Parts: sequence; structure tokens; C-alpha cells
Amino acid sequence: MAECELCGAKATRKTKVEGAILNVCDKCVSFGLEVNPPKFAVAKKALAVIDTGNPIKSDFNVLIRNARDKMRLTQDDLAVKLSEKLSIIKRVEEGWEPSPTLISKLEKFFNIKLTEEIEDTVIKKTGKEKLTIGDIVEIR
Repeated sequence: MAECELCGAKATRKTKVEGAILNVCDKCVSFGLEVNPPKFAVAKKALAVIDTGNPIKSDFNVLIRNARDKMRLTQDDLAVKLSEKLSIIKRVEEGWEPSPTLISKLEKFFNIKLTEEIEDTVIKKTGKEKLTIGDIVEIR
């Protein structure tokens, strides 16, 4: 056990005395403010984001702005109706890509489609060769 840095007795508490944090005994605690150790919150595991595989349209911000203007809503009105922060709505209209949850909210609210559908392609390989990455990747 540590000694009190003021009187030499057995110290049990950390106290801030004139800007310095000292180990002090029960009697010397009154010379400053007791410092409680920080409480640590239990971290929650982050859930994995599942990508739907559908990319967002390149002009999504224009579509959102036009739909909002058509309904005669301000960015603040839209934020309230979607239970989102105004700063998020502003960023999305500036071109920042929204989260999948917000994309879903916006599509339902405005009844518009912000994502592009991806066509499934079937790869057929003739012969007994194995499929390679070059057969799958399309280079543009």
C-alpha cells in the first residue's frame, strides 16, 4: 500500500490538490478534491453491415434535392420527418453517400429509387478448364 504524499500515513485515495493528483490518506482528502477512477462502459459489438449489392446512383443527391423541392420541404423539415440530423441531410445533398438505412428511408419517403439494379450474369465455361478470376471480372 502507498504512503500518503502529504503526511506519510497509509494512502488509500487519489486526490487533486492544487492541480496535482496525489495519493493521500483519509484525513488529507479534505485538502483537495477526490478523484474517482474513470468508469469504463462495456463496448457493444458492432453489427456487420450487409451490403445489398446494389450501388447507389451517381446523381442520388440531385434526385433527393429535387424530390424535397417538389414536396416544398426545407432540409430541416426533411430531417425532422425522417428523424435524422440536419447535418446528415445537408451532407447527403452535398454528395456524401448515405447509409443503407437512410437510403431506405429516403426511397420510402419520396417514393423514388436511389439504387441501381445489377443484372445477374451467368458465366458459362466450355471445356474442362476451371473458372478463373479473369473469367469473372469485367475490366472497363
